[in-house]
Amino acid sequence: MSNCKKILFFIICLIPGLTQAQSLRGLQENPVIKNYRADENPTLKSASNQLRLYLPFFEDFSTSSILPDPDKWTDQYVYINNSFGLNPPSVTVATFDAIDQNGNVYAIRGTTVSSDTLTSVEFDLSVYQGTMDTVRLSFFYQCGGHGEVPEFGDLLVLEYYHPQDSVWNEAWSVEGGDTTAFTQVILKVPEEYYLNGFRFRFRNYTSLSAEDVNGGEGALSNADCWNIDYILMNTDPEYNHKTINNDITITDIPRNVLDLYETVPWHHLNSAVTAGIARNSIIYGIRNYMPEGDSSNIGRSYYVRNYNEKTFDNYEPPWDEQLPNGVLVFRDLPLLSRFSENDNLNEGRIEIASYLRTLDFGTKANDTSRVVLYFKNNYVYDDGSPEYGFGIEGPSMTGALLAMRFRVYEPDTLTAAEIYFNRAYNKVNETFPFQLCVWKDGGGKPGDLIYISEESNYPDFSSEKPDFKSYALLASEGIVVTDSIIYIGIKQQTDEFLNIGYDANNNNLSRTFVNTSGEWFSPGGSLLPGTVMMRAVFGNRGIITDRDDIAEGQDDIVLYPNPVSEILYVNSEKSVQSFRIVDISGRIVLQQTGIIRNIDISDLPPGIYQVILFTGSERPVIRKILVSR
Repeated sequence: MSNCKKILFFIICLIPGLTQAQSLRGLQENPVIKNYRADENPTLKSASNQLRLYLPFFEDFSTSSILPDPDKWTDQYVYINNSFGLNPPSVTVATFDAIDQNGNVYAIRGTTVSSDTLTSVEFDLSVYQGTMDTVRLSFFYQCGGHGEVPEFGDLLVLEYYHPQDSVWNEAWSVEGGDTTAFTQVILKVPEEYYLNGFRFRFRNYTSLSAEDVNGGEGALSNADCWNIDYILMNTDPEYNHKTINNDITITDIPRNVLDLYETVPWHHLNSAVTAGIARNSIIYGIRNYMPEGDSSNIGRSYYVRNYNEKTFDNYEPPWDEQLPNGVLVFRDLPLLSRFSENDNLNEGRIEIASYLRTLDFGTKANDTSRVVLYFKNNYVYDDGSPEYGFGIEGPSMTGALLAMRFRVYEPDTLTAAEIYFNRAYNKVNETFPFQLCVWKDGGGKPGDLIYISEESNYPDFSSEKPDFKSYALLASEGIVVTDSIIYIGIKQQTDEFLNIGYDANNNNLSRTFVNTSGEWFSPGGSLLPGTVMMRAVFGNRGIITDRDDIAEGQDDIVLYPNPVSEILYVNSEKSVQSFRIVDISGRIVLQQTGIIRNIDISDLPPGIYQVILFTGSERPVIRKILVSR
């Protein structure tokens, strides 16, 4: 990576003649790996007791998640995922990039350096010395995929280890360029490596330099993504490698099971299904690697498991079909299982798995793929995993507006927006302010502004675990929520790149709007298709719609003492069932459910806070308090 084209992956000029731009950049951390290490704390060494592997060897990563299988690989630098591969040979790939095993960008240097590696355990190939057998190694690689595309000079390399000489030797390499489809490579392993202790490894070379990027270190990001899949090493003839085990594979997890959204608020699910949100089919990507003219009947099935209701629906249609050989095809099945919410819980969990019915040949693990949908209190477009960062930057971009369109299926109270901010290098973007905004529908675009936060908000990286941050809407200014269409977004208070997460696996640009000069427009096809990672959060099922503000004091709720230092007492004729305390930046700092008579605020720093009290009526009651010591 040698120039700013690497970092400013896509730029479009919004108004002719001005130097304003919205852009996508790679990530400066891998949030999935960071969260996994925080929760699981895996070691960086192999946990396997296996000292040697023997042929045949096969790996398509379909039985791994996040990190490589320690029974096959001695390091854990690459990312095992279903996000970065574009039409892979089979479900799940290994991604090489500029992010290390802990989820952080590698050292910043102006020269090309080795980054990720994937190193096999040792093999005993000595049994093939003096035989007529030829050991072949094959694999599929992809340049870019859904990740940032390597340029010329950025390399993917395969190396062999010679155990007698104790050296690694290059066996194959390829330079970056344009995004490619997965390409198969078939190599003969030279006889000089037919030794006990042979290993092979893949590694990529990247370069990151603050001097080559507009914005310096704060603009540095992940780059040079390569994907590897379907690795075979055996003594079969080359023809058998091309048919890769006569395998028939499924290539992706079930996606877009719900129309428009990944999930909706759990208590809105029945209304959403009634409105037709459930899709009529499940889409399958299938590759048939059997030899030309030699095929098998392939059946498609799926199941839906509702963990809340403890139900399991399995659908196996009686018909099969023969699919064309050697190409990716897409098929679907009617989605007969209907989702529903029939409990009083606040969250729901539904698993959907698609699988192939094939004969007993090939690899069975890649015949099945699954996804678990987590229904909470929000409308969600994204899959939770960013591949890029989105921002609007340039001279005169202070005041630029970004909005996302949400269709709401049930009247409810809009309480917050959740935004995923990518952590910039050295956390430089945590000082960039913005205001939270809500708009009515204006005929397919944002209309009247009905809410803007008085205080500035900031990207929040107080937790080491990357995640969405909730920014509360304070009802004291009057929150007005439409019953069907609402727009949630931000107003920038800086010219800098805010770096909001961007999901490249779901395309919602038609529901995304930007305003830099008084006119709203959608980026449309001007950016890589994807989704800005903002979510609309709903709570309290009563509606607040086009009503005048309730003046403070209209409800007989008194909080005392005020100022307060430790215990805040609640005096109310109505039963207060829950509360939230929000700081001046809009963050929820304390909340509790149950009959509330007093609140312990002894852990809160001194300052001004909003207390939002819920009594079961249509609107919460808002009180301001001063914490003083």
